[in-house]
Amino acid sequence: MSRIAILGNLGVDILYRVPQLPRQHEKVQTPDMTIAGGGAPANVAHWLARLGHDVSFHAVTGTDPVSRMATGFLAEAGVNVAGIAHLADVGPSVASIFSGGTTKAMVCGGPRGVDAHWRALAAGTSLSGVDHVHFAPSLHALLFEGGRRADLAQASVSTDLNGRVSLVLLQDPDIAFTNEDELDAALKTAGVADLAVLLAGAHADGTRRLIVTRGDKGVTCHRGAETVTVPPEPVVPVDRTGGGDAFAAGYLHARLGGCDDAVALRAGLRLARAALSGIGSRPETEDVAAALDELAKPA
Repeated sequence: MSRIAILGNLGVDILYRVPQLPRQHEKVQTPDMTIAGGGAPANVAHWLARLGHDVSFHAVTGTDPVSRMATGFLAEAGVNVAGIAHLADVGPSVASIFSGGTTKAMVCGGPRGVDAHWRALAAGTSLSGVDHVHFAPSLHALLFEGGRRADLAQASVSTDLNGRVSLVLLQDPDIAFTNEDELDAALKTAGVADLAVLLAGAHADGTRRLIVTRGDKGVTCHRGAETVTVPPEPVVPVDRTGGGDAFAAGYLHARLGGCDDAVALRAGLRLARAALSGIGSRPETEDVAAALDELAKPA
């Protein structure tokens, strides 16, 4: 298995399964409320550790009980949390999620003004000897400012674009993940009419990959001028929270194991389907157990 370092936010999700979002002054009752670990990079770390990889997580968070809880969730999954800095002047990150199965609404709260803490953490973290690095796009400059950091020379690098699309975010990391809705909105905001034109510059060497999840149309890997598309797995989601993060972990697990893109895309879809079988980003269901067992076997 691979040594993987992940840099990004972690937090706690408070999830409610509701038949509909409440109207003004309405109180919607639900028996389905869950408190679980959250934060997209942390979710990826959770799944990769569950798949047997040696995963270290690096983040800035608070000293409060909620921040300690978020760290504890990762440690329970087998993630090395020694790289998480708990600082008294940093607050917790909390997301309240209202899910109806096929629909989802979120309210997210987190600390501001922590850029200096992140810069200090990144500067003091050596990534030498790591096989792969996955990072939140907000930390791009800390890894690539002035070119790829020297301690990344031996590692492949990935990011979840999280609605951000730019030439540097497509050409600096080796793998970028996004979903089709976020990609379309970002291209429109950036005034880019043709993704192919953007990729022609970002993927000029033919080694970079952009992975786009497309709902019921499946998932597509763009690599230079080439594309590989895999149809979706049929699924009736219990909760859509964290499906994209599980997909990224499944894909990375297969790619780091030497699988080609088509096999890796299917692995991502398999883990994503499992993640949608329960409430929250990291459910413990029979389908999750089955998927982890399947993906742990050699392809």
